[in-house]
Amino acid sequence: MVDQVSTLRKLAEERVEAVPGKMRVIAVSSGKGGVGKTTFVVNLALALAEYNYKVIILDGDLGLANVDVAFGITPKYSIKHLLSGEKKIEDILYPIGRDIKVLPGASGVVELANLDRGQLKNVLVNFGRLEKMADILLIDTGAGLGHTVLNFIGASDDVIVMLTSEPPSMTDAYGLIKSIKSPSGKHNINVVVNRIKNEQEAHQSFERLERAVKKFIGIPINLLGWIYDDPSVGRSVMEQRPVGLSQQHSPAFQCVQWIAGNVTGVYLQPPTPNNGIKGFITSLLKLNK
Repeated sequence: MVDQVSTLRKLAEERVEAVPGKMRVIAVSSGKGGVGKTTFVVNLALALAEYNYKVIILDGDLGLANVDVAFGITPKYSIKHLLSGEKKIEDILYPIGRDIKVLPGASGVVELANLDRGQLKNVLVNFGRLEKMADILLIDTGAGLGHTVLNFIGASDDVIVMLTSEPPSMTDAYGLIKSIKSPSGKHNINVVVNRIKNEQEAHQSFERLERAVKKFIGIPINLLGWIYDDPSVGRSVMEQRPVGLSQQHSPAFQCVQWIAGNVTGVYLQPPTPNNGIKGFITSLLKLNK
């Protein structure tokens, strides 16, 4: 796995140098809360930064400030100060380190999605400067099918839909995909299945969703990756320190590193979880039957 990550970083670095394109905007959303969306966003940012990408995270979850909590930070300013004209975009960006900055949303996110013409010019000038500051803008949208969420998704280059293998999560993810509308008519919808036990469970969950989407909506979706159920993630949430900082060798973060490689366009084999001594003994017993 270490060799794979080293290869990913090298290839991704070459890709960044060879293809200096415009900032890529990726919205991460879910049909419901509680599927690990914000935890995934902050760790994806950390993994992308390892591959030499500069990342800005827009906390689009209204006044809940989930990204702030995940990193254990308390930004002084938010988008609201930008919209009011009190601050420039550079003033409200909060540096995390490792080429990652957070753009705090707070309640100003609603206003951002519903700007009048007077505010639009100032915001466009400020947001235009982000192009030179980062390679990727990750938007941690709110959960559900609200107007603001769907606006951000529709305006993004790519969408990552988070879900778990539980039936309610699958149903909500389907409802979200059904509600997505793009001005260009093109959809680049990717799926990440969280908290799974093994690769087979991830594929089965995706295939069930894909069949429903193809049959009733008629648009393609792509399996971007999956993340193993990992107790270190829960501990990191409680400590307000992402596993990408505290437990870099954890199975969950290795999955996120692989997904980050997929985001950058470098495709390798997915990581496999260590089964430990319990798995070793269980396998021996099965072989000796």
